[in-house]
Amino acid sequence: MMSSSLNNELPEPGKSSRITFAASLSLPMWVFRPSHETNSQKVIIAVHGISRNSIEQIEAYSLLAEKHGLWLLAPEFSEENFPGYQRLAKDPLSPRSDLALNRLLLAYKTQRNITDLKIHLCGYSGGAQFAHRYALLHPYNLASLTLVSAGWYTFPNDQQRFPRGLDNWPLWLGTARLKEFLNIPTIVMVGSKDTIRDGSLRTSERLDRDQGINRLQRAEAWVNAANRAKEQQHLPADITLHLMPKQRHDFGKNARRSDMLAHISKFWTLH
Repeated sequence: MMSSSLNNELPEPGKSSRITFAASLSLPMWVFRPSHETNSQKVIIAVHGISRNSIEQIEAYSLLAEKHGLWLLAPEFSEENFPGYQRLAKDPLSPRSDLALNRLLLAYKTQRNITDLKIHLCGYSGGAQFAHRYALLHPYNLASLTLVSAGWYTFPNDQQRFPRGLDNWPLWLGTARLKEFLNIPTIVMVGSKDTIRDGSLRTSERLDRDQGINRLQRAEAWVNAANRAKEQQHLPADITLHLMPKQRHDFGKNARRSDMLAHISKFWTLH
């Protein structure tokens, strides 16, 4: 299961490379180092979808990393090591993707001699599923949260059972920190034409009824639910939904042909 070769040599400025730390052999990552770093205490983490294409994440987000002067990490949650990474783990006996990312971050901080680190966490599709579930458990690690084109969500209420909601939250995962999660600056994005019910979209009668029948409807429903939860906690309802005009479910095209990256960049300047 841990077949990655050890390589902890960080890339030169303006370059990217594939890194595997000894402390995190099961979770290699691609790393981009900006030409001029502006803040060593923030890092961008971009999480792939079920294609598990970390290089694609690096290629897209490196433009923003260079602009903002931040390091960019793109972990590789392989099917072999993390088959249920979107839900953090398939069951109590399976490797946990959230804890693996925390080990990776610790190794990165140690390598660079950094004490404090906050994450601009971005996830696409399955990566967006991972990102918001990670944030529910580890909100203090985040500077911001960007969810793009998730197939389905864990809703921030106890009217639905986990993983569709917080009811019956599994004790083996730890404590869901809802109020802290709702305090994270968050944006949700989806293509205005991301309405195809393809084979990668989880469907069921209950899920369709509770969240919607496609990614667009489910994003709208989750943003509304999250803002209601924020109001109940006496927090400003400021989670916004941004539609990428004329875009379907395709990360590469979303990054190249829409305002996705520009919108994320503007969001980061505020946080």
